[in-house]
Amino acid sequence: MSAAVYGHAVRQVVRATLIVSVGAAAFCYLVLLSSSLFIQDFAGPGGQVPEFFRTPPKAIEAFLGGSADFFSAEGWLSAALLHPVILSLQTVGAVMVASGAVAAELERGSLDLVLTRPVGRGPFLMGKALASLTTVTAVHAGALAGALLARVWVDGVDAIPVGSMLTTFAGSWALFSALSMIALLISTRSSLRGRSVGAAVAVVVGSFFLNFMALLFDDIAGLRYASPFHYFRPADILSGDPYLPDLLVLVALGAVSLLGALWWFGRRDLTR
Repeated sequence: MSAAVYGHAVRQVVRATLIVSVGAAAFCYLVLLSSSLFIQDFAGPGGQVPEFFRTPPKAIEAFLGGSADFFSAEGWLSAALLHPVILSLQTVGAVMVASGAVAAELERGSLDLVLTRPVGRGPFLMGKALASLTTVTAVHAGALAGALLARVWVDGVDAIPVGSMLTTFAGSWALFSALSMIALLISTRSSLRGRSVGAAVAVVVGSFFLNFMALLFDDIAGLRYASPFHYFRPADILSGDPYLPDLLVLVALGAVSLLGALWWFGRRDLTR
């Protein structure tokens, strides 16, 4: 791994990573703050719970990963981690470096210059991969910080054990680390940054849509196993259900994608 390539890649995205991380922290905090207000309004003495919240439609459950619980802090944390806002922020963190790792350098014409120095293709790509994982980690650290602050300051959120919260965020990190390595693989096969970013985002959106449709329609339920999002179910982690096999699938997906990127980058023609 090239430390110089890693440092340069991280420095290029420091400001953007900080902004996205703060946004993730604020969103997680606000969702958990909303959970306290909601539970006080509807679950307190004399509160009348609308039927919609007592038995949410199947589409809502599918949208939230197969489970919707509006009357516990755990349910709201699960919803926060699968909400389109946080998924968008996490996607930005996942593709920020990875999608341009090779494609952007080729587009600028700077890759040949970098590789004429004592930096091999493997160390170069590993430096980019580690920088990509660093941005994913930073954005998740921001979201986790927001959740932990809510646990301290928001009534009811302290019911979530810290260990469960950490494990849940680790699952999200595994998911987006795998997606980041897929984006890196796409970048090694592209010569244009815009095309690489578009393809990486399409993979994320397509994977989420496939999981959503498989949860919504029983006839295609088996297709959910083809989506990385199936292997991150925060409600199951928070409820204590077995989660390690699913996390291992995500880790394996990320590792295979990284190996594929190294293999392809080591053999591709860098003139086009």
